[in-house]
Amino acid sequence: MSALRKTAPNGSIGKSATRTVPVKHTKTMSIGVVLERLNAEFPDVTVSKIRFLESEGLITPERTASGYRRFTESDVERLRYILVTQRDNYLPLKVIREQLEAMDNGSVTAIVGGASAEPFVSPEKFQAPAITRLTDSDVAEKAGVNVELVVDLVNARLIKPDAAGFFTNDDVAIASTAANLKSMGFDLRRLKSLGNAAARQADLISQVATPIAQGKSDVARQQAEEMAQQMCSLVVSMHASLVKNATREQLGY
Repeated sequence: MSALRKTAPNGSIGKSATRTVPVKHTKTMSIGVVLERLNAEFPDVTVSKIRFLESEGLITPERTASGYRRFTESDVERLRYILVTQRDNYLPLKVIREQLEAMDNGSVTAIVGGASAEPFVSPEKFQAPAITRLTDSDVAEKAGVNVELVVDLVNARLIKPDAAGFFTNDDVAIASTAANLKSMGFDLRRLKSLGNAAARQADLISQVATPIAQGKSDVARQQAEEMAQQMCSLVVSMHASLVKNATREQLGY
């Protein structure tokens, strides 16, 4: 039986199944230990994230008489499957839940770490970039552009240094893409139009996610982040398709 599989004492399956009480000698661990185990591979995972996945019915850890969560090796493997699937395939939780239920059913076998298409905006790309201290010269060097272009992008508000005047690797990616577009005829005015369009799309996403994020619980904030990640990827994907179709139409393809 797969370690990802969870079957209730009455034989029921899926997220609504009651968690079987482990045998006396089953080793369990606290949520803190689970976090330590996962953080090496998933540094952005938090206790709130694990609690959120539990609230969504994707995992069902044991509870002690005092209410503390206790996890088994099977729970850790199940969590890792969820996180890898989110990271590599960027599937919404609804789809991941269906996959887990199919595995619980014995319908499919879990495949972790398989090759997959690169999503437009994967979860790790959606997260705030790692703190870096890149100067405008560093950005120019890493992106393979001149410093003048970096300055132009700052003035056009396409990239923005932090309070200390430093940039991130996300700014490097923007500068590199901007240079490629400029080589194809996009001037700074057109690049700025792309930035304005991105800001409008971000505003649409924020209008939906912000009310949820204002909830007081960690679960509410995590739910808002998950929703924003999904919407960001979907909006970018839809925008790409719309741009492609509109361009083909205008060019008469």
